Amino acid sequence: MLKAILGTTIFFYVFVLWQGYPLANFLFPWAESHLKPIYLGIVFLSGLIVGCTCYIAQLIEELKSDKKADK
Repeated sequence: MLKAILGTTIFFYVFVLWQGYPLANFLFPWAESHLKPIYLGIVFLSGLIVGCTCYIAQLIEELKSDKKADK
């Protein structure tokens, strides 16, 4: 689970800040350039979403295995 969280966070960091941020500045030079904290928030939220999804999937698998064991 930790690998998925770190992988997603690193991917979004590279994608948003190294790729997307300069590309957005190139495509929209008139736009505000002080949005980096928002981009870092998106990176953090991507890791949080993956972590919560993995945790819920793990709980569902445990419930399934408990249900099979009861039969």
